[in-house]
Amino acid sequence: MGEIIYKKQFHREPIDETEPEVANFTDSGNAPSFDEIMKEIYSNVTYLVLPGREKKARYFIQKAIEISNDYELDIEIREHLSHISVTYTFDCCAGMGFLKSIIEMADDISFFDHIGGYDLVMSLDFYTKAVFKRGRLIQPKWSDLSE
Repeated sequence: MGEIIYKKQFHREPIDETEPEVANFTDSGNAPSFDEIMKEIYSNVTYLVLPGREKKARYFIQKAIEISNDYELDIEIREHLSHISVTYTFDCCAGMGFLKSIIEMADDISFFDHIGGYDLVMSLDFYTKAVFKRGRLIQPKWSDLSE
């Protein structure tokens, strides 16, 4: 086992301090319904329009469609309150470097496996609005909101 040359730990607040409503659900012994969970997720949320991102979002969508057509990748694009999500579904293979350009444009990326009969699902998020929950920036993760 190697020597640790750098380590940094950040203070983590207990869940009852950061998400009191979630702690109430778990402490009560009653599991919340899907609707209750969704209501809590969207409560106390503020959206701030990010200047210039709408035009960039259109290019992101255009590029995503172009890649889908050029390489015959299944795609789903959704517009959410705060962002555009592009989801590609495909089976595992090599030589996927053509995805670099769209990945670099994305603010967030998620991978899932074995959904809908595909080996891999890749979801890319492009934020058009900053998301604040209880005054704290949640998304996008980058700090310069003037972009």
